[in-house]
Amino acid sequence: MADILNQRQEKFLRALLETDTVEKACEVAGINKNTGFKYLKDEIFLKEYRAIRQETMRQVTSRLQRVSNDAVKVLEDVMHDKENSTSSARVQSAKTILDVAFRSIEMDDMQERIEAIERAVGVDTD
Repeated sequence: MADILNQRQEKFLRALLETDTVEKACEVAGINKNTGFKYLKDEIFLKEYRAIRQETMRQVTSRLQRVSNDAVKVLEDVMHDKENSTSSARVQSAKTILDVAFRSIEMDDMQERIEAIERAVGVDTD
């Protein structure tokens, strides 16, 4: 963690990442709620907290990408298995595949639109 946070802030930061609520994080870190909420208003603390959360999400996304082919294979297997899969399971698998495919197309379209807007207003994305 950043050298700019004191020990109490670092302890609270770890607790925030490991608990469900700010109140629980304060309890785990041994600080009162007012102090915890004060830390959450501090720009330096927030910057470190957001950086750690973003890195965590990058790691999760990477893991999801690694197993996504396996997940699609499972959906395909269920969708095509007339002997062992119920009709509702097969329909749900097909629906899931279609929903994800549609969302993917929407995301690609949105990305193209954003890039066109950025070019139009002269935003350099490199």
